[in-house]
Amino acid sequence: MQNNIQNKTLIAVGKNGEEYEFKVQNSYQYSSKGCKLTIEMIEEADGFMLFSCEGVRYPVEIVSRKLNNYEVLVNGVSYNFTVETPFSLKRREILAANQPVSDGEDVCAPMPGKIVSIIAQEGMEVNPGDPLLVLEAMKMQNTLTASVKGVVKTVAAKAGATVGKDELLVEIKKA
Repeated sequence: MQNNIQNKTLIAVGKNGEEYEFKVQNSYQYSSKGCKLTIEMIEEADGFMLFSCEGVRYPVEIVSRKLNNYEVLVNGVSYNFTVETPFSLKRREILAANQPVSDGEDVCAPMPGKIVSIIAQEGMEVNPGDPLLVLEAMKMQNTLTASVKGVVKTVAAKAGATVGKDELLVEIKKA
């Protein structure tokens, strides 16, 4: 971390809007919810990166970083989040409140992979948590689910196809 963000309050925001506030004391000392944490990023001699939190090490790969948006892979699981200051988070909330309300959900590929199977069909009614399709990435099968109640408008994915990150797979129109 750079010296200019020491002793600052920052907020990590997950892709579903969950917020995790933390304070940066110095390059390795953080605190969250009153608990002090020692965190390090360690680059091994073979080029692999490790994330160490309180002495417990996790293999990590920073997949992408654009401004304050991050995608990291920890133990083979992808996490997307932004790091915000309290001011930038408030600004983001104001801008989001002024956006037109969406009439549906676009389900996009969270990472590059291959479509193993498609469960959703056009015209099918879905509820939050209902499976839509199975995406294989990094030798793991991930079931992508609906997060809204609605009707499947479009199934853009094809079984056996290779898809890129953020590629549209299924469109759902809210009920």
